[in-house]
Amino acid sequence: MPRRPCLDCGTLTSNPSRCDTHQALWNRKRDQQRGSATARGYGSAWQRTANRVLAQHRAVYGDWCPGWQCEAHPARDLTVDHIVPRSRGGSDTRENLAVLCRSCNGAKRDR
Repeated sequence: MPRRPCLDCGTLTSNPSRCDTHQALWNRKRDQQRGSATARGYGSAWQRTANRVLAQHRAVYGDWCPGWQCEAHPARDLTVDHIVPRSRGGSDTRENLAVLCRSCNGAKRDR
């Protein structure tokens, strides 16, 4: 990866946008603004629900991601995702949850 200047101090780095020091500071500030996972509604109840949905998916389909705007494909890094995001009023009900791999989940984001 080519070296780029840090957005904050200009030091050349192989990171995408900031040197290690400034990336850590930026991450800390973002995490403080977002709040903890529990504060955002992803506490132990969410973990139990997500684990149950993921176990049901694996029992039927194994380690296959159904894909998001792509073909179904094998994936070991499956996650549970909201179809309608919580930020847009979505709920934690089974009908509003889908299993995707991390790559598809990241591509989907909050759409």
